[in-house]
Amino acid sequence: MSRNRDVDNAKKLLGIPLNGTAEDAKKRYKELAKRWHPDINKSAEALSKMQAVNEAYFFLMKEEFGILDPWEDYNRWWWRQYGNDPIWGNYYPEENSRTDENTKKAIHHHSNHREGKIK
Repeated sequence: MSRNRDVDNAKKLLGIPLNGTAEDAKKRYKELAKRWHPDINKSAEALSKMQAVNEAYFFLMKEEFGILDPWEDYNRWWWRQYGNDPIWGNYYPEENSRTDENTKKAIHHHSNHREGKIK
């Protein structure tokens, strides 16, 4: 299949017009996720529908709109919200090149815990 046909199919699956924008895709993705997410929709087809929606959304965001990681905004928000919390994580690496001693300890503790060195 050609790229253009794949883009058109992804837009059709998401239910956005052929001249739709990234914001249209994002809005429609959220609507479809609320409808088809397996944690919400217990039907047998929910998982396959949600997987198709995810694939179409990520393909469209990358190929049509040039957004390589649609979750980047969420990741940035999370790190701003919880970044210096010793339990949840550390700082967002790109935004803060300097770390204080407590943050370094938290990062070390968190990485050791993740690797199974601390239980």
